[in-house]
Amino acid sequence: MNLVVDHLWQSTLVAAALALLTLAFRRAQARTRYGIWLAASLKFLIPFAALTSLGARFEWRGAPLQAPPEWTAAFDAVRQPFTTPPVDIVLPQTMPAATSVAAPAIAGAIWAAGFLILLGIWLLRWQRVSRAADAGTRILSGRTHDTLQRLASTTRLPLVESDASLEPGVFGILRPVLLWPREIEHRLDDAHVRAVLAHELTHARRRDNLTAALHMLVEAVFWFHPLVWWIGARLVDERERACDEEVVRLGTDPDVYAESILKTCHFFVESPLTCVPGVTGSNLKKRIERIMSHHPGTRLRWWAKASLIAIAVVSVAAPVGIGALTTPVRPAEVDPSIERNRHTFEVTTVSPNTSGAQRVMMRVRPGGAWEATNVTLDSMIRLAYRIQDSQLVGAPTWIRSDRFDIVAQSPQNAPVAEFGLRMQSLLTDRFNLTLHHETRELPVYALVSDGTPGPRLSAASIDCVAWTQRRSDQPSPARPHEWPACGITVVPGRVAGGGISMSQLAETLSRFTGRMVLDQTGLAGGFDFELEFDGDPGAASILPALQQQLGLRLDSRRAPVDVLVVDSAEPPQNEPRRGEPSGSPE
Repeated sequence: MNLVVDHLWQSTLVAAALALLTLAFRRAQARTRYGIWLAASLKFLIPFAALTSLGARFEWRGAPLQAPPEWTAAFDAVRQPFTTPPVDIVLPQTMPAATSVAAPAIAGAIWAAGFLILLGIWLLRWQRVSRAADAGTRILSGRTHDTLQRLASTTRLPLVESDASLEPGVFGILRPVLLWPREIEHRLDDAHVRAVLAHELTHARRRDNLTAALHMLVEAVFWFHPLVWWIGARLVDERERACDEEVVRLGTDPDVYAESILKTCHFFVESPLTCVPGVTGSNLKKRIERIMSHHPGTRLRWWAKASLIAIAVVSVAAPVGIGALTTPVRPAEVDPSIERNRHTFEVTTVSPNTSGAQRVMMRVRPGGAWEATNVTLDSMIRLAYRIQDSQLVGAPTWIRSDRFDIVAQSPQNAPVAEFGLRMQSLLTDRFNLTLHHETRELPVYALVSDGTPGPRLSAASIDCVAWTQRRSDQPSPARPHEWPACGITVVPGRVAGGGISMSQLAETLSRFTGRMVLDQTGLAGGFDFELEFDGDPGAASILPALQQQLGLRLDSRRAPVDVLVVDSAEPPQNEPRRGEPSGSPE
């Protein structure tokens, strides 16, 4: 829903800007303004998100191109909606939870109804014109045919005579024909017939039938947007004015041309579809006044043409550039064998845990020893690659169900910052894990603060970063609660932790919500917290407790997410291993 809102306001903003641009070219030829209005229409079919995604696919060679911070902030502002995305599940108690699901469904049903009704009306009108064309006769000789051949030196437009009362019009998209009423031969003289034929040939050369069909598609999809219909009226007005200017420029007497339009309007019915351009469209009074005054628009000078070309190029290139500049650059690929040589544990022991217990523990001891009890492979992957649960895809089911106990010893004085790389080597050596990166558009949650911490959220009482980096056998700091002073404990009905950052809390919450959670609280440092909830852990139970107890909430939105796709994984053999590149036991 947020993507739809983004696209609507962005397209509206572009259309408004192009409308102002037509004022700057009000003295130019009508075909110039027609092109600008057509660009405003087609923008509704091309979301900026599609162009930014295209830019995000470019892979830069050499040093990555980085946008200045002020540019990135401006790009992010343009890509976000004007309003805060709605919360999916956290609702006032007086509002039923089903409302959050019913509202989009109702809106979608209303849109579909309007879309189908409009298509149905246009289909009936198209069939009406199609029947007239099918029942008509191809004209291969005579006054009208000869006049058309003299005018259409390069344009081939078949002439079909019909008994219908419709005005002359170009019918068809891929293979258009000129639908010509039989009675017009008795209503108009040679000069009038020549003027009408010149008008319709101009429509055919300009492909007005095709461009009008494209805007009808825009009207069908965005039928609820009044600006779309206003653009449609401007397109019809400018295309008829462009044809009038061209017909007079080719030498048709303005008096004869104006009279031919009035006679056609008097004796025949206007075309029922804008994609079947006829003679009598737009405001007749203004058209006749412009034809009789004979003030053709001025031709564009070179600088005006260059300006329009530059605007068109920038309109497409800018969102592509935004996607290229604001997409995080992936780290360069490194030979895995080199990484295993550089970053490994000295000794690792992996053994299955079949106790059936629910409690999971992971902790880093002073000196670099890492211990994990009752952990799954997927939890270790998340720890090693710093990803959340929803970012791991394509994995076999056993990596989330089989449990293991692990003891690993880091090399002497190994930097704490390299812990993730050592974990990655462990998973590659012991679980034969192979995976690759992909970017996918996924629903996510943004973790935000209500401004005031909840009753169960407080600043950390212990500096866990400093404690972890000590190289001693100092025991873990004591806490009066039933969770570690530094870390997170998950038990049925409760999640608690000490000294954790908001990003770590976001990673934990992703396990319960089923979505990636982005930390956008703006809260720095470590925190102690305790979160209690009823029932099984899930979005429905976690989200209300999160707001009431911690003063935090989750806002729903969609975003491109870097995911890890598991290509293969195998359960480990039960023996200790040293940190050789091959991963073989010592």
